[in-house]
Amino acid sequence: IRWLFDPEHGAADRLIPRWMFLRALGAIYFSAFYSLLFQIRGLIGPQGILPANEYLQAVAQALGRGRGLWFAPTVLWISSGPHMLTALCWVGMAASLVLAFNLWPRGMLLVCFVCFLSFVAAAQDFSGYQSDGMLLEAGFVALFFAPSGLRPGFGQNSPPMRASLFLLQWEWFRIYFESGVAKIAGGDPEWRHFTAM
Repeated sequence: IRWLFDPEHGAADRLIPRWMFLRALGAIYFSAFYSLLFQIRGLIGPQGILPANEYLQAVAQALGRGRGLWFAPTVLWISSGPHMLTALCWVGMAASLVLAFNLWPRGMLLVCFVCFLSFVAAAQDFSGYQSDGMLLEAGFVALFFAPSGLRPGFGQNSPPMRASLFLLQWEWFRIYFESGVAKIAGGDPEWRHFTAM
């Protein structure tokens, strides 16, 4: 158990791959928030296709505010107006840039995760994409994978926990395996006869 979860016995041979992964994750978060910046008001804004405020009111009426917060964990319970939606994107973009520059990675990962979860929890039909769930999963696990400290460098003092490394590798395997199965099971002859590549 200590071998899996104790950072002192972490995977010290994975410092550079972890550093590269976290920079890439910051870039992925940035691209997600940047694209949302131009879409979020039209998707879940007050005049959007599926307004978040109406959805959250319906959740609160059906479940109550406490259980509703558990069902839809989002900062949009505070406000779901256009300024809050825009702020959500800007805060997420700023945190992802700071993460990419390796400043306080755990804190910035938490901010990115909360901002993206806030969108996904209130986006209803617009959050059903496989990529949204994968980014949330990778972002959550990366909280335990990232080094501690304000300017950790490669994080020699806090190597990655082996459990978090395994969970990220498990996610990568599932993505590739499930994508392959979906393509072959889809019936496309190019994929079924292994000639697509």
